[in-house]
Amino acid sequence: MYTPHPRLEIDALGINTTYYEVGDSSRPHVILLHGMSSSGDSFRELMHEMAGEYHLIAPDIPGFGYTATTEPYTIPHLVEWLVSFLDELGLPEVHLLGHSFGGLVATAFTLAYPHHVNRLALIAPAILVMGKYPEWVRRWSQYKTALSAVKLGNRMVTSKMWLDRQMRLQFYEAARHPEMVWERRKQDYQNARSTPDVLLAAASQHLSHRLHEIQSHTCIIWGRQDPILRSTGATHLLNTLPHAEAHLLDECGHVPQIEQLAQVTNIVREFLRRDV
Repeated sequence: MYTPHPRLEIDALGINTTYYEVGDSSRPHVILLHGMSSSGDSFRELMHEMAGEYHLIAPDIPGFGYTATTEPYTIPHLVEWLVSFLDELGLPEVHLLGHSFGGLVATAFTLAYPHHVNRLALIAPAILVMGKYPEWVRRWSQYKTALSAVKLGNRMVTSKMWLDRQMRLQFYEAARHPEMVWERRKQDYQNARSTPDVLLAAASQHLSHRLHEIQSHTCIIWGRQDPILRSTGATHLLNTLPHAEAHLLDECGHVPQIEQLAQVTNIVREFLRRDV
């Protein structure tokens, strides 16, 4: 059983930001960015496994976990929040690891502040979803009234049955995970105030045409049976990013860092250690 890490707080860009931190601060710094309807705690297992070699920090992205939300809720604004967070912690250069929506934020950050990023690891990143939104959603996302409508719909469908289904949908074989995993996931969903904001932010952010600009060495990890974001995205990113490698994991859904912890730990550890 992996015990929880202490929850810390700091002000970043005027946003009260909570985060989890393990490892010796003299070691290489790794910032872990979680996915939608999740929190920094989703990296608990991975942080425990890697704490002996790295200084790992997993913030709750604004509007998730215990971090305050913010406006405007856009990817560029979240990038500015992240650079402020790193400045407050005195971290001029880091390795970035982003899962799903966190992968989108990590990629946008790398494009905006390439000198801050040493290596980039992306776990089932939500970078290519823009093309999957119908045109009417992309246009709709430009209007302020859209946000309040989506939030209302989100409250209406968040029943116990729906929540239980949504949590388990992301996993390849949900039954093999202990009850503690679902208790943590349930807490994350309950604390996810900005899920509708993320959907609209992602719908209006298009990075595909700029991926060739990323010079950081990049590691892509994806579950072959991912029901949320198709694993074919790994091949597309591998062929687009200049310095990329890709790893597809069998019997794995959308949360590889929990479902295939040992494999993900080994891949990330070897990637960060490797000389280039």
